[in-house]
Amino acid sequence: KKKLKDIEKKIQENSTEIDQQVIQHAHNVQQWLVNINKQPINWIELEKKYNRIADQNCDEMDRYCRSNTAEPYFELKVKTRYAGVLQSREYIKKFRENGFDSKELKVYWNVKQIENLCPESSEKIPYDPSDDDAVENLRKYPISERNHSGKINYVTKGIEKAVFDIPENAQIILLNFANEQSPGGGYLRHARAQEEILLYNSDGYRALLDLKYGRMNGGYAIPEFGLAYVRNMRIFKSLSSDEYRKADMLVSACYCMIGHELYRNPKNKDDWEKKNLAKFRAFIEAAVTNTSGDGKNTYLLLGPIGTGAFGNDVKCIGEVFRKALNSPMMGSKGPIRHAFEHIWFVSIDRWKNEEFKKIFDKDEFDNN
Repeated sequence: KKKLKDIEKKIQENSTEIDQQVIQHAHNVQQWLVNINKQPINWIELEKKYNRIADQNCDEMDRYCRSNTAEPYFELKVKTRYAGVLQSREYIKKFRENGFDSKELKVYWNVKQIENLCPESSEKIPYDPSDDDAVENLRKYPISERNHSGKINYVTKGIEKAVFDIPENAQIILLNFANEQSPGGGYLRHARAQEEILLYNSDGYRALLDLKYGRMNGGYAIPEFGLAYVRNMRIFKSLSSDEYRKADMLVSACYCMIGHELYRNPKNKDDWEKKNLAKFRAFIEAAVTNTSGDGKNTYLLLGPIGTGAFGNDVKCIGEVFRKALNSPMMGSKGPIRHAFEHIWFVSIDRWKNEEFKKIFDKDEFDNN
């Protein structure tokens, strides 16, 4: 509308007879644009369409498992011969037969929702009850007062093993390289990517199903610029041992650069960096928000998300991490990395850790 008015004004300044025709045409187009947006919504047709979509069986994993109906939690009942899936079910049966508590499962749509938990003003903004603990902790330990070393270490092993190198009394927050539209990605197909291996060795798959059938009402979608957050997942050393570590899980997804997933891929490199930075800010802010205490005894475990089957460039992902961790957020007085004492980049690929180290060694911080 504004552009059309600018055109009219410009033409009127150099008015001629033919220009009057252009003005009239522009006016007609403007009126058409206004009128078309005033068409009343046909609520009956909209309701019919919604009900038709809701009744459709659109569960791809259900079709893969050849189940007749996608009944809630069918994923825990389908027949399987895969040892990893069977092992995971044993952990779930032993510790999470009744599932995760609703306050252990959070969904953040974007950074604005997270930042509203610690507003700059004294105004109280409504928030989800699952964040009661986070809001209380943020008031007790303001981010502006957190100033830890933010030291970065590089660990070359699977994340399901790395957690056992962390002291038992420490809080662990780890990044799950998730599939944004299927709980656990190829979990039931016995895929061997980071997300699946983490879930085979934990009770975390039940958390994703509880998100699907609880918070997400039977669907499943990780927000493009947000994440899901899981409290108190247990990661086990082995089936024959009772030893485990509790961890919080950041469930976030990268763009798939070799195909199409749920969200449209970025248009170019600048768009890719901008959108991934928004994603990374979200899960870093979620980690800061959900620390126990002031973050001094929290280990944040990150890694080269999206650089396997999704085809993202390792160096580019490392640069986005560097930019995100070295940016102020949520009222911090410096780089947000200093909200944590310990930050680990965990990968089974030594060369990826080496690339990340080269990137972070550009900084003036001591990362050795």
